Amino acid sequence: MTARRLNFMKIMVPLVLASALWAGPVGAAETPPPPGAAPPPGAPSTPGEQARQGVELLMKALEGWVRQVPMFAPPEVTPEGDIVIRRLDRSRPAPAEPAPPKSEPPVPNAPTDL
Repeated sequence: MTARRLNFMKIMVPLVLASALWAGPVGAAETPPPPGAAPPPGAPSTPGEQARQGVELLMKALEGWVRQVPMFAPPEVTPEGDIVIRRLDRSRPAPAEPAPPKSEPPVPNAPTDL
């Protein structure tokens, strides 16, 4: 083989292989159904139905993503000044909020401290 023919082969072989890979999916593609054919069973018939199903799938995905985000209790400040944020376990119910301290009822006609 001559050098010119060898260079030609080095260029053409990859081009032929690339074109074969590119043309493969085109031949394997499905042909669209004829205009009068009924849609497959279970397929949405209108664009509105398709949009509704798409939104439902997105909402389910978003719900799963939100469930993966950890839950945290309200921050607490310790006497040392540290801030503690506890992670909650979703399988257990959330702890009850502590009742606020009861203040004494106001005395009628008493002076007000500002």
